[in-house]
Amino acid sequence: MDAAMKSMAVQGRCTIVGIAGGTYEWSFFTNPYEATLTNTYWGTIEELHEVVDLYRVGQIEPEVERFSLENGLDAYRKMEAGELSGRAVVVPHGE
Repeated sequence: MDAAMKSMAVQGRCTIVGIAGGTYEWSFFTNPYEATLTNTYWGTIEELHEVVDLYRVGQIEPEVERFSLENGLDAYRKMEAGELSGRAVVVPHGE
């Protein structure tokens, strides 16, 4: 993240994809003029509809690891350690 921000031009844009560890200190004096920092978990709403349709007809199968609410901290730890190959879902009443 630090390298991406340091290489950004005036009016540049940096987009964070996914969730990762680390921090970045945003400051008026350390960033390019009119720089934009954004994050995303998905694309457009139309693309989301397309993916849902692919799932419905069985063309894609998402990788999901389920955790009970009691094991929610385990889900977070696995995500933070990069040990998940897909999505983690915390289910309130069981796995």
